[in-house]
Amino acid sequence: MSNPTAVLFCPGRGSYGKDELGFLTRTLRKGPVADALKASDARRREQQKTPISELDGAEQYRPGVHGDGQNAAELIYFSTLAHTELLRSKYRIIAVAGNSLGWYTALSASQALDPTSGFRLVATMAELQKQNAGGQILTTTLGEDWLADATRYNGIDAALEKVNALGADFFCTRSIRLGGHEVLAGTEAAIKQLLVALPKIRLGDRDYPFRLAGHGPFHTKLCETAARQAALTLAGIPMREPQCHLIDGFGNVHSPWSADPARLFDYTTNAQVIETYDFSAVVRTALREFNPDVLLCAGPGKSLRAPVGHVVLREGWRNLRDKQALFASPVIASD
Repeated sequence: MSNPTAVLFCPGRGSYGKDELGFLTRTLRKGPVADALKASDARRREQQKTPISELDGAEQYRPGVHGDGQNAAELIYFSTLAHTELLRSKYRIIAVAGNSLGWYTALSASQALDPTSGFRLVATMAELQKQNAGGQILTTTLGEDWLADATRYNGIDAALEKVNALGADFFCTRSIRLGGHEVLAGTEAAIKQLLVALPKIRLGDRDYPFRLAGHGPFHTKLCETAARQAALTLAGIPMREPQCHLIDGFGNVHSPWSADPARLFDYTTNAQVIETYDFSAVVRTALREFNPDVLLCAGPGKSLRAPVGHVVLREGWRNLRDKQALFASPVIASD
């Protein structure tokens, strides 16, 4: 009997927390990913930075260290690739996608980039994104039933319009469409005003909105300089056709037999950096185009399970239309 088919989703920033300490150590096996990690560790030692293997193997999680943008990016990248190698023994992965930073990992998971070139991409983008002043806020459009609430969605629109009207220093916009959640980004002044203007929501045991620690104004025009520098710095990176279907942040599919490496590079260093990342569209494409047996949320952590579930309910995929039925279903997996 063949393994179940799966679309793999690679997580973004915030997925490596204190509960994931040692995740990479536990999951990594010999092979190209392990070799790439050794190359990364050597490079970081030359730069007088703590190697990723040592960060993962630390006795205690330190938010200011492990959550630092450059450290977190590579911790997540290598952890996801290591986990993906284990998942391949149980699933036939027919398509790969990611959320935000997870797009870079998806490039390597689909073999559009080799693991070593992939960590170079991740490290370069993390370095370039440090210069972007501003931040991100997470809020939600959902009710307790995990179904979209139009009033809450309209409340986000109203808050964005109100803050943007304050002037050029108060730029803000949608950064990531994350299932039923919304990630908003903007200048420092805008973020402070948005936290006041957005509707206050209690969902489960969490209060919204809240600021995402250590996050810049990703996927907005505030990152245009970083995008231009990335195109120059990463020119010549060996991008190639993916070996399985690859879904980008607009929900477009890049197939093994038709993908254009030059277009993948341009998207990676331009649109992916400055345009809204529509993870909801990514999941819709996975459902409608590939109809896999399993929606596979790779580690570290399980941050993508809920956003993927939101879209499943919105689509009524496999006739799943309520939260209880979704929780009882095996269609979303992490192991």
